[in-house]
Amino acid sequence: MKLKFIFYYGILLSLLFVSCTPPEEKAEEHYEKGMKIFYNNDPRGALVEYEKGLDYMPDHDRLLYNAGNCYMNFKEYPKAIEFYNKAIESNPKNADAFFNRGQCYFYLNDRDQSCADWLKADSLGKPNLQDLIKHCK
Repeated sequence: MKLKFIFYYGILLSLLFVSCTPPEEKAEEHYEKGMKIFYNNDPRGALVEYEKGLDYMPDHDRLLYNAGNCYMNFKEYPKAIEFYNKAIESNPKNADAFFNRGQCYFYLNDRDQSCADWLKADSLGKPNLQDLIKHCK
């Protein structure tokens, strides 16, 4: 009887520890996994990890940004813009999100919006935008 109690008590404790992992930590784990998968040339697999991470932290700006990158990679520009919008909302100083959103607008032939985003990215310190923004003024 004692052994059975210890066994079930041990299972209960292990379940508590597993479920007590902070959401930030779980989101970060999925972010790291997604990055490795993306750099192994599997953006679809990476997107799965980013979306799992967003289940834990829907406003994680790097997960949102990287999910946008996946959609941009698939040439699904409106969907990428949605994720970049959320990344910018979560971190208004994310110059890379402004730049990439500008790229999406450029591919969608919206010069005004792409220029606005590139100029914002430049003002936030994104380097090497001079060739792009000289056509925006």
